[in-house]
Amino acid sequence: MVEAFIDVALPEESAGAAYEIVKRELITPFENFIGKKRLREHDWSLKGRIQTNGEIIRETIEMAGGNPKGVLIKGPGITPTKEQTQAVLTELGDERKPEELSKLVTGTPNGYLRGHWLVKGNLERYENPGLSDLLKVSLPTYDKAGKLDVLYLGGGRAKDASFFVLENEAEVRVDFNRETVRKAEKLSADSAVYVKITRRKDVVDLCNRAIEKGDEIVFMSKYTVRPNLDGEKKRIYNDCREKHGLDRREGNQGDIVDAAFARLLAKPEPRNLTVLVPDPSYGPKIATVLNAVYAAGVRKPVGEFSVCRFSAGKSEYGGLNQVVSENGEYRLHIGAKEIRIPVKAGDMFEEMHYDYKDAERYVKQVFRQLSFKNYDRVVFAFDESDLYDAPVVKAVRKEAFRLKKVEGQDFVVMKPDAAAVMMFTAPLPGKTCYAYDNLWGDIVSDAMDLGASIASINSVILLADGRIWPEMGGAGTAPDLMNLFKKEGFWRYDPIPIIEGLAIGFQQAALAEPDNMPLNSYANSLHEAYVRVLKQGIATPDLIGKLNTKQQKGVDTASFVLAVRVELLTLLGLKKEAEAQALRLKQEMKEIR
Repeated sequence: MVEAFIDVALPEESAGAAYEIVKRELITPFENFIGKKRLREHDWSLKGRIQTNGEIIRETIEMAGGNPKGVLIKGPGITPTKEQTQAVLTELGDERKPEELSKLVTGTPNGYLRGHWLVKGNLERYENPGLSDLLKVSLPTYDKAGKLDVLYLGGGRAKDASFFVLENEAEVRVDFNRETVRKAEKLSADSAVYVKITRRKDVVDLCNRAIEKGDEIVFMSKYTVRPNLDGEKKRIYNDCREKHGLDRREGNQGDIVDAAFARLLAKPEPRNLTVLVPDPSYGPKIATVLNAVYAAGVRKPVGEFSVCRFSAGKSEYGGLNQVVSENGEYRLHIGAKEIRIPVKAGDMFEEMHYDYKDAERYVKQVFRQLSFKNYDRVVFAFDESDLYDAPVVKAVRKEAFRLKKVEGQDFVVMKPDAAAVMMFTAPLPGKTCYAYDNLWGDIVSDAMDLGASIASINSVILLADGRIWPEMGGAGTAPDLMNLFKKEGFWRYDPIPIIEGLAIGFQQAALAEPDNMPLNSYANSLHEAYVRVLKQGIATPDLIGKLNTKQQKGVDTASFVLAVRVELLTLLGLKKEAEAQALRLKQEMKEIR
């Protein structure tokens, strides 16, 4: 009898096609090991979200989260632009406008997933075990790179802002012109609250200054996740471009901040570039890290390393972001205290907070991973002089004292930009976990695969109750590969993140059913099966040139997955079936470059 169900939030685009191949070859034929109906699939595609107005996400999370043995595996999906959403609405004959849909449709489901009360999860991104010795490290060099001039909003995040650390438990609420725009939420003592106004004129001036320099501009913002903050800044940037007679750069132009940051580190260009980051918080950090890396070069950590992001709660991605519609006044209510914030139409308002209990939970999870993975240390990248970060640092030292961890030996606390500079240019020896806030951790973790392959990186959600829910998102949805498939008739998508995500999911289910020997055998073999294939020098085109093997054979997605099936059958002791599938592989293998 199945106790630990595995709920799969289906991937989209090329990732969705790769998942179907993996399911056909590595899941369906192994039902006797896995158990009938253990996997339950849920359509989290943009179309599926629109058709349910986002309810499919809530239903899936509550189905998986409500079972203490349940596992949810999330596939990569689209965080849509307004244009993409409108296109699917039109295709469905749905007369609603994008702005009428739930945020679970038009935004990313990640924040809701990790912040849900059944999950309260924080994200860890790490190198897949067994791959580091298999991959060549070919690090980028910067000696021929052009000059980078990083422009960002000045004044730090304290400009036109206020920080509050609660002395006692209190309800927090935000009103605008006497109407509630952020419902009351009870926060614990020591919780942090932050409000800020970004003046429209400051963004316009910054964008004009960047454009008037005459260099090619690399714009960076998180407009898909924060459309009423970063999205408005991108609109302002495009308006400024238009006034200067330049083309608008609507949609995804590779300018989502985490992707753009990773690209500048991985592929330095010979021309001079102006990097435009209209944010006073992560803008200075990006400048510090880029300047340090371009000056000193980048080094790959020798031991295992991971990034743990503080992603639960309503900080950063879960914050309230609004473009001010009219002159007026925001009122922040913290218990009986009322803070009045006058604003002008067109300015941008943000409020974010996190509960101190969430900070404590996050710190405990990080220290738990330190013990579970036998890491040498944790670097907590939080600035204790920053009032918003200070409660996290307090939680770190409190938990360290309880666990008898020594500061400077088992863990260190350092500023976020300094931690990232160290991570890229002078990594500590041994196994290290870097713990960041959600947004900065998102930006930094996208560049973790420097010199290796994104297939070597995987993500898991650390749940409050100790469960681990994996993601299949290392290689993203890869929409560009869809056009190649239409031309070539085969897939080039690297399925390793999908296989690894499923392997972790089955391992978690096996932990919940320790006496289920067939399930345990399958779960323990799936990861090793694809590592064995890589050791044979077989991989998809993105990875083949990076393997440390004498022989190298580039193959399409289906061939790689079939090769994994052969090894999985072998590991499970099914010799005759392995031989039959090996013959099939020999007949069907498609070699490509």
